[in-house]
Parts: sequence; C-alpha cells; structure tokens
Amino acid sequence: MLVYLIVLMLLVVSGMQVAKKDQFFTGYLSKEQTTAINGIFVLIVFLSHASTYVELGGPLDAAYSTLKGYLRQLIVASFLFYSGYGMLESIKKKGMAYVRSIPGKRFSKVLLHMEIAVALFLVTDLAIGKHFGLKTTLLSFTFWESIGNSNWYIFAILCLYLIVFFSFLVCRANLYIGTFLTAALSVVYAYILLRAGKDTWWYNTVVLYPLGMLWSLFKPQIEKVVMKNDIAWFLCAGVLLVPYYFCFLRRDTHLAWYDLWGGLFMILLVLLTMKVRIGNDILSWFGSHVFSIYILQRIPMMVFTKLGMADHRYSFITLSFLATLVLAVLFDTALSKLDARIWKPRTKGKVEPQ
Repeated sequence: MLVYLIVLMLLVVSGMQVAKKDQFFTGYLSKEQTTAINGIFVLIVFLSHASTYVELGGPLDAAYSTLKGYLRQLIVASFLFYSGYGMLESIKKKGMAYVRSIPGKRFSKVLLHMEIAVALFLVTDLAIGKHFGLKTTLLSFTFWESIGNSNWYIFAILCLYLIVFFSFLVCRANLYIGTFLTAALSVVYAYILLRAGKDTWWYNTVVLYPLGMLWSLFKPQIEKVVMKNDIAWFLCAGVLLVPYYFCFLRRDTHLAWYDLWGGLFMILLVLLTMKVRIGNDILSWFGSHVFSIYILQRIPMMVFTKLGMADHRYSFITLSFLATLVLAVLFDTALSKLDARIWKPRTKGKVEPQ
C-alpha cells in the first residue's frame, strides 16, 4: 500500500501554495478549495474500502495501516463539515425559498441517485451469484440495510437534510435558532441509532455537519481573531492541539470524546487551509465526482473478488480503481441528463431571443 500513499502524497503537494507572512487565503472554504480537499479524502476512502478485500500486514503496509488506524471515520469528516457549511451559506443567501426547496430538490435528488445505485448493486449481486433475503433487499432501498453498497453515509445525509428542513421551517429561517436546533436534533439522531444497535460509524461523525453550519454562522468573528496575523493563527492552532490530543487519547472511551476529537480535527484542518492552499486539476476532478466514486467503488471490488483477483492485491486495487472511475463518469453523465429532465429550471416570463 505504500506506493499508493506515495502517489497520494504527490497529488496533495502538487500545486500546493503557502501564504506569505501575516497573509491568509480568504477562499479557504471556497468551492474550489473544498472540492480539492474532498478529492483527497475520497481517495483515502477508496483505499480504506479496498483494504477490506485484500490481505495486509507486510512491511510496506505499515504506513498505510497506521494512517487508517489513526483517521478511522474521519475520512468522511470533510464531506459532512463542508456540506453543512454549504447548506447554511445557501440558506443565508436565499432564505425560506431555499429551505422550502430542500425536500423537493436536495433530498429527492440524492434519494433518486442512491436508489439507482442500489439497483446497480442488486444487478451486480445477481450476476456474481450473491443472494440476500427479501427483507434485506427491500430495506436496502431505504438504506437501513446493505446489499454490498455503502449505505450509512447516504442515510445520514438524507436524515440531516430533513432535520435542517424541519429546523429552519419552524424557526422561519432564523439562522441562529435553526442552526442550534439542527445541532440538537443531530445529537438526537445519533442517540437513536446508538439505541437501535447500529455500528458506531453510523453516527460518530454526524455532528460534523452542524459544526460546518456553526462555522458559517460565526465565520466573520472567527476570522477576525484567527486571521489577524500569524501569531494569532499559531496561538489558536496551538491552543486547540492540547484538547485535540487529549480527546484523541480518550476517543474509544465514550462517543462524546470521539465527537470532540472529530470536531477538533476538522477545525484544525480548516485552520491549515487558511495558510496552505491545496489543489490541482486531478484532485478537483475527484472532488467533483465524490458521490459516484464513494457509492460505486464496491461494485468492481465485488466483481474482482468473485473472479479471484483479491489475492493479487496490486492488480486488484489498480483495476478496481480504474473501473470505479469509468463507472463514476458513466453514472454522473447519465444522471446529469436525467436531472436536467426532472428538475428543469423555472423561468419567470418569456425570454426573447437575442
């Protein structure tokens, strides 16, 4: 796995820029920057999933095993944080009109895309002779169960969309009440899944979504303190490192410590991007196809495992990666055309030709 880590590191440093003394990148949460960061993490997600199909343990796997053991579920931290941040930024700009559009556009679109993806997994399962019970198969379309697909993240995102919709609807798009109500209901969501007996990864990073919203809410105040000069930036980062390390040591003792550790991890990452700009065309491409790469990557892994290729891990991982990219492009191309037909932009009045 070392070779894949080296390639990933080369991608990360390619095009990297460091801000000059007492200067900061004001676009650290721009779409361009967050897309590139998500591109890094979706590649790490791919390696994490691929590693469950092959045997690791050699000396060249030590570095990756250490990274995987350290990051755990935080490989999806940026997805949740940036999504929450983007949600509140949209509500800021469009108000109740955007809130009312959440069920019919954001929720419905993700739901449709995921239902199609689950259908592809069902076809794949039938093709390779993998059978699930009727109950599991039906529940897989609600994402409560899986037939090979990654389901917990989509289930969480859909629930978070509904939580945001409810929170901001009842408070009439009041940014403060809506954000704090979203945060409270996210904790309730985590507790319900814990009591339902779901694995910890179903809920131990969900609070990062409202954390992204909180950053959006208090962004001017945060930047006024942190981005004053390099000394202020270093002091803020240094102060956060102490509780971060403490929470890291206690992350396995209680869910609250895990959540605090994840939140501090994401805040430190955001602080880093204030001084270091990361991004290039390759990372941006991966980041723009996060959903399809994340959701579909297990299909080629399942097929190549059935063909007995998992014993040859480098061939298995490389071919799975290439096949995932092809699937992602085809999937996104087809769904973009479908979306254009279903969610046609509404125009007010007649537009005269130029």
